[in-house]
Amino acid sequence: MLALMVFASLSDRVGRRPLLAAAVLAAATSTALFLLADDVGTLLAARFLCGLGTGVFTATGTAALGELAGAKNTRRVSTVSTAANMGGLGLGTVAAGLFAQYGVDPAHLVFWVYLAGLVPAFLAVIVTPETVTARRRLAVSVRRPTVPGRRERRTEFLRAGTAVLAAFAVSGLFSSLVPSFLREQLHVHNVAAVGAEVGLLFIVALIAQVAAPERWVSGRWPAPAFLVAGVAVFEAGLRTRSLPTFAAGTLLAGTGIGLAFRRGVGVTQRLADPRRRADLLSTYFLFAYTGTLVPTLALELLDQTINQDVATLILAVAVAVAATPLANALSRRTAAPA
Repeated sequence: MLALMVFASLSDRVGRRPLLAAAVLAAATSTALFLLADDVGTLLAARFLCGLGTGVFTATGTAALGELAGAKNTRRVSTVSTAANMGGLGLGTVAAGLFAQYGVDPAHLVFWVYLAGLVPAFLAVIVTPETVTARRRLAVSVRRPTVPGRRERRTEFLRAGTAVLAAFAVSGLFSSLVPSFLREQLHVHNVAAVGAEVGLLFIVALIAQVAAPERWVSGRWPAPAFLVAGVAVFEAGLRTRSLPTFAAGTLLAGTGIGLAFRRGVGVTQRLADPRRRADLLSTYFLFAYTGTLVPTLALELLDQTINQDVATLILAVAVAVAATPLANALSRRTAAPA
C-alpha cells in the first residue's frame, strides 16, 4: 500500500519500464534477504522490499498492459491482468505447499526457484516497448488517492473499487482460515494439501474470469451474489466441519472474486486519464489491498478476545454486508443526475 501511494504512479512521469525494472530488482533483493535471513529483522526487511515491488508491479504492469493493447482491447486487458494476478496468487500457494511438504530444504528452495523466475521477468521488461512518450520531471511524494473528476465516472469507479475491496476481503478471510481449519478441525497435516486448498480459490477466480459469460462480467450483481453465497457456504462448512461444503464455498467465492476483479480492472482502464493511468490503477489496487489487510488483522485481534468461531462469523457477516448494500448505494448515486 505504501508503494501504491508513493511509487506506483511515478511511471506516469518517468515511464513504465524503469519502474517495472526497479520492482523486479526490489523483488530480487527481497528474495536474497529471505535466503540469507537468520533473524526476524532481516525477514521484516525482506517483506518490506517484497511489498514495495508488489505494489509497483500491480499498478504499473496493469497500466502498461492497457497501453500496449490499446483502447479497443479493454476486455483483453482485463482478462490478461486478472489471469496474471489470480494465476500468480494461486500458483504461489500451490508451489509453496508442494515445496514445504516434499522439497529438500524448503525454506530456501522456494526462494531459489522464485529468484530464477525473476530472470525471465526482467528480460521481459527489457524487451517490452515503452508506452509513456511524454516524460516529465521525477517528483516523489505521498499521493492522495485519485478518483475520476466527473460525478458519474467517479461513482462508477467507486462502485468497482467497493466490489474489489469486498472480493479481496473474502480472499483475506478465506486465506486466514484455511490453514487452521484444515489442521485443527479436519486434522489435515499435509502442507501441500493446505496450499492446494488456498490456491484453489485463486485458480477458480482465474477460470471464472476467463470462462464466465460476458453478462456475468459486465453485470452489476453476479460478482456480489457469488461472493455472498461463497461466504455463507464456507461459513457453513466451518460450522459443520465439512470439507466438501467448505470446498463448495471456495468455488462460489472464487468465482465472485474473479468476476469482481476483472470487471473492476476493465472499468478503471476505461475511465483512466491516459496521462495518469497508473495513478488511477494505484487507487484501484489500494481498494484491493485494504480488503486483504482488514479481515486478516481483524481476525487475529478478535481471536485474542473472543471465540474464533464467533470472530469468524462476525467477519463473514461484515464481508457479506460490504459486498451488497455499499454497491447498491453507489448504484443509486449513479442513477442520480450529475
